[in-house]
Amino acid sequence: MTSCGITPRSVNMQGVHLLDTLTAWAVGDGGMILATADGGAHWVAQGHTEKDLRAVCFADPERGWIAGRDGTVLRTVDGGRSWLTADSGTSHNLYGVSFAPSGLVGWAVGDNGTIIGSVDGGRSWQPQTAPDRVHLTRCHAVDEQVAWAVGKHGRILVTTDGGATWSVRDGDSTVDLRGVFAVSAEVGWAVGRTGTILATRDGGRSWSARPSGTELDIYGLWASPDGTVLRASGDNGLLIGSEDGGAGWAALSSGTGKDVVSLVFTPDLRSGWAVGDDGLILNSLDGGRSWQPQLDGMFQDLLGIHGAGSSRWAVGARGTLAVSRDAGAGWQARETGVREILWDVRLLDDERHGWAVGARGTVLSTEDGGTTWTPQQAPTQHDLFAVHFSTTEAGRRAWAVGARGTVLTTEDDGTTWTPQQAPTQHDLFAVHFTGADTATGSGRRGWAVGARGTILTTEDDGTTWTSQPAPTQDDLTDIHPIDGTRAFAVGHGGTLLATRDGGAGWSRCASGTEAALWAVAFTGTGERGWAVGDSGTIVATEDGGLHWSAQESPVGVDLKQLWADPAGGEACAVGDGGLILTTEQDGKSWTVRVAPTGKNLYGLLMSEDGSEGWAVGDGGTVLVTRDGGPWHRRSGESTANLYTIAAPDADRAWAVGRGGTIVATADAGASWSVQPSGTERDLMSVDVLPDGRNGWAVGDQATILATRDGGAHWLAQQMPAAGPPLWAVRFADAQTGWAVGAGGTVLATVDGGLTWLPQHSGTDDDLLGLHVVDARTCWAAGDNGTVLSTRDGGRSWQRHDTGSTLNLAAVHFSADALVGCAVGRSDIVVTTTDGGRTWQVGSTGTGMTLWDVRVLSARQVWIVGDEGAVLSRPEGSTAWPWHRHSPRKTTARP
Repeated sequence: MTSCGITPRSVNMQGVHLLDTLTAWAVGDGGMILATADGGAHWVAQGHTEKDLRAVCFADPERGWIAGRDGTVLRTVDGGRSWLTADSGTSHNLYGVSFAPSGLVGWAVGDNGTIIGSVDGGRSWQPQTAPDRVHLTRCHAVDEQVAWAVGKHGRILVTTDGGATWSVRDGDSTVDLRGVFAVSAEVGWAVGRTGTILATRDGGRSWSARPSGTELDIYGLWASPDGTVLRASGDNGLLIGSEDGGAGWAALSSGTGKDVVSLVFTPDLRSGWAVGDDGLILNSLDGGRSWQPQLDGMFQDLLGIHGAGSSRWAVGARGTLAVSRDAGAGWQARETGVREILWDVRLLDDERHGWAVGARGTVLSTEDGGTTWTPQQAPTQHDLFAVHFSTTEAGRRAWAVGARGTVLTTEDDGTTWTPQQAPTQHDLFAVHFTGADTATGSGRRGWAVGARGTILTTEDDGTTWTSQPAPTQDDLTDIHPIDGTRAFAVGHGGTLLATRDGGAGWSRCASGTEAALWAVAFTGTGERGWAVGDSGTIVATEDGGLHWSAQESPVGVDLKQLWADPAGGEACAVGDGGLILTTEQDGKSWTVRVAPTGKNLYGLLMSEDGSEGWAVGDGGTVLVTRDGGPWHRRSGESTANLYTIAAPDADRAWAVGRGGTIVATADAGASWSVQPSGTERDLMSVDVLPDGRNGWAVGDQATILATRDGGAHWLAQQMPAAGPPLWAVRFADAQTGWAVGAGGTVLATVDGGLTWLPQHSGTDDDLLGLHVVDARTCWAAGDNGTVLSTRDGGRSWQRHDTGSTLNLAAVHFSADALVGCAVGRSDIVVTTTDGGRTWQVGSTGTGMTLWDVRVLSARQVWIVGDEGAVLSRPEGSTAWPWHRHSPRKTTARP
């Protein structure tokens, strides 16, 4: 089984390069650099940057280069044991890097037509002149004189003089190109959006389109040295191959539905790797005809953990299970067969038998170390938050507790679960038993804790439960008894309670924090213990809980559960975004084993008073907030990426996304239905009128759809001609609307979309964001800091100076049209308070790409972006706090 020193988080892996069948590197978001020297049996993390990394190449086992966000260029001369930051001379994002076989001459390309070159192995870099500012996405060096680059709008560049000059060699296609590979100055290929494959045999003087057999976007491209065998990869696990120089292509099986962004093979095709979304790394040993996953990152929040021997199991949202066989050093995702939240897990000492419990009465069991899981029948539909197994001379018995005072028990390993009577209707969040009471010889002693300070105890295996008074009304989230008399409980507001007399009296301990604490655990001796909670909080004790002190945490995300090794001095904690931490033997320092992340969020919608909101993103993610409360995830009917959402009221909403996906809800997101769109093209934006019946969606290849019956039927609308991608659509009323897209495209309609006419925007920059004030006033935002407005229905458009050249993805104004905000790449935020006459440049401080914004007033602005960022700026503050939306044990149920 493949293992990894630090398993890739759910970041997208963006680039891969190999030297031979054993040696390869992969890079991705958040500074992820992984290397293998044994064919992928083990992947080892390298480097110390947090910048998103987009491409990697090596000239030999020692010399390599990486390019990434904000002009990042890294180089190594020792095989990656150390990575040095080079001065690239640019702050623009770089997406491609490639060196000639000599390792002396190389290039990197990126935003705004950026091209930089090096002639000394990457120690120094000099800017080179591109013909224009079109964004460049990848490059490929053939030798020290010849290199190719591709980019947006079908841009293809070539240099034959070592970068002194770059010439345009565009073909007839205007779609964005994402990959390029050449075997000589004459022969090369380019790939891109909507299944585009182009080939040249005359140095780019002419290009011919090749039938790919797909309309999915293609990113990765590789060709054998003689140019006869090609492989390409793309959206939704796409892998295709050609054996005749690219004339014909056939589908290959990747075994995944995740985007495969980059791929590479040895010259003889004996070995190959492909990388993609969610930390995906695939390996092929037969030329790409079949693939085996070596690593597959976890992006779901982890909520429970338990261990035995050298095994560790963690569970979480959407049925997630992660398994470690080496005491938490390396982790692998496993399938449980369910998509419900799993709140807790227990593993027996044999490391084969285990149970997990979760939402809606879910109980699962395994007898083979977590490889396969079988549902067990529980006599409840309430959420089950915790499970505990206890083995004594009397036999093995288990308990599970959950919502509304639910207590279940089993004496036959879960074949039957029987309810027990509890003296509360409050949610119970944790349960823990000790062995048989040695003083009385009676049954096992146990405790359960829950909402509003609930503490229950039993001395007869749960036959009877009694309440114990607690000195708090805060929710208690976890409990850990050391023996029949000593126990500790934690909860909201930094609550930490202790009893030393079996619960007859509970007293507060000074935790030193006001953060919510979600878990507490002790090692077997009862001297060393920890409690963990929100914002990475870790407090510890070395004296049996008499004194607690904060420990340095390597993360800032919420920690949801904790397990301590009864036989040792170490512990393991899990949390949001798939986070897994382990301590060293001293129990004082913590190591990140799986780094946290979240799915990118692209679309945001807020009510005028900010009390209700929606957000959508990768993997079918839907978030909802109601009555100004916390954000909660809603389960949808689709796992396709969702890009925008429109909601005429609090109950009804429509979201659109990849592959023509349209999903709708009429019950505030409790359930979703898929609506037939009639297209497989990506839909990038949707707008629905307040009546909930009239709506429009736009997307790839100038697709425009309309519905007049609330989405029961979506029909294509008349277009002037097949055109570029449309990124946004907004209507002022039932008749007047605009759509914007690639290359400065602006389309307008005054008859409800029956006809669409182009308007002159005055720019060829891509326009991605759109905000309509009324039938005469509209704003658009896009690449290179572009912000445009019209106040005469689009007869004329004015460009505004935003003070930034970073790409903008969205723009929005307050109801009075005075306060506006545009957001985009590299954490750019530009704002206006005078109706757009002047703009100020700022940021949220997250470093994330920001995808959508809603301005409610000068005092209230909401933003969503990469890695699950939901941000708002409170009144009078310059900070942008992060709003949590992971599952939480709380009485405020969604």
